[in-house]
Amino acid sequence: MILRIFLSLVYQGLKLLVQLYQLVYFPFTTFRHRERLDFEGPGIIVSNHPNTMVDPLHVVSRTPRQIFFLANASMFKNRVAGFLLNHLYCIPIKRPGKDEGNKLTKVNNYESFRRSYEHLAQGGCLFIAPEGGSELERRLRPIKTGTARIALGAEAANGFQLGLHIYPVGLTYEHPTQCGSRLYMEAGSALRVADWQAAYEADPIAAVRDLTAYLEREMQTLILHTADETQDQLLYRLQSILQNDAPLPVAAHYDRTRLLLQRLQAEAEDNPAGYANLVAKAATYRSQLKAAGLRDRGVSQAAKPLLSLPVLLGWPLWLYGRVNNFFAYEIPRLIERKMGLYIGYRTTVKVVSGTFFSFPVFYTLQYLLARYLLPAPWPLLYLVSLPVSGILAWAYARHFQPRWEAYRWRQWQRQHPAAAADILAQRCELTAFVRGGE
Repeated sequence: MILRIFLSLVYQGLKLLVQLYQLVYFPFTTFRHRERLDFEGPGIIVSNHPNTMVDPLHVVSRTPRQIFFLANASMFKNRVAGFLLNHLYCIPIKRPGKDEGNKLTKVNNYESFRRSYEHLAQGGCLFIAPEGGSELERRLRPIKTGTARIALGAEAANGFQLGLHIYPVGLTYEHPTQCGSRLYMEAGSALRVADWQAAYEADPIAAVRDLTAYLEREMQTLILHTADETQDQLLYRLQSILQNDAPLPVAAHYDRTRLLLQRLQAEAEDNPAGYANLVAKAATYRSQLKAAGLRDRGVSQAAKPLLSLPVLLGWPLWLYGRVNNFFAYEIPRLIERKMGLYIGYRTTVKVVSGTFFSFPVFYTLQYLLARYLLPAPWPLLYLVSLPVSGILAWAYARHFQPRWEAYRWRQWQRQHPAAAADILAQRCELTAFVRGGE
């Protein structure tokens, strides 16, 4: 009982810490149908998994339930980590070719399934990333059968009277590795597992496959499900043009981008040559901007002046925040670059190293230095000013950056008029397509 209370307090403390970092790192987040995660009884929450550790945290931090995680078995190999994970709401799951044997090896997850059945039978809730891995892409990879096997197995063990539901969630990041990225989340309708009772009793394997296929289709409707990397890049380039020309809030921008994706998919099917030409034009436009060190936002907002009253008045605040948060902010970025990990781990590394190391360590050191140099109450006021000035400096940079990009475009346009005219012509052709659907 004491251990359970202690672990519950640890869970709530970590959840509060996660919500705090999400406010800073992903401040522009919209969650459509969030109320669907406020449920009672046993449940399995699933989501797509493009951004490693931060994906499940985005989901579980937005439900009042205490969630158990199905986690990669490789994370439990270290004794200390294994002890902590086993006691902090995690159940290990083995993956063929990654945690045991090769892709053709049949792994034994009996114990993991047993623990999952027991947890669900007690009215608990699980989080599962059914893709079985994390890739930084805007499409749902084929999901594994494990979610359906656990769900149907738990219901079958309780005579299909458990009342278990599966709750799908989709996550769509605008810039998944950058602080300040916009994030769109959507919860889908709950799937009642007992609806597959007759199918399971007739043929368990076929029922598992059917539930898996149904769940996959439902999850695809909750994200921007592109066909491949080429289409993903094309969509990103065109949606950026739209957003730079006519900015919209997160949800409206997602809806507009979804309609644009549908047009691209129809174009690819009905007019393959035209689609290939569009891909080539977008790639050429992107390469021209990159070669010149420019960004589309600067071209789109070319009339925006470099200086304004907020820019001039805010510069001292930006300088104070930048200087006093320099090490706390830059150390996580340095750690991420030095580790040389797959791009999908960038956000995870920066969030973990910033939350648990650089910000608490450097804020403490700077506060102690202030105590040594200044009389009360200045050290305490200085400590309070650190996160406030950091947020203000970040907000100032977001305000100033488009102005700087517009200024650089105007300067480059004057120096290279012929090349600038070609860039504008390329952009006009792309704009004609994206505007054609409005």
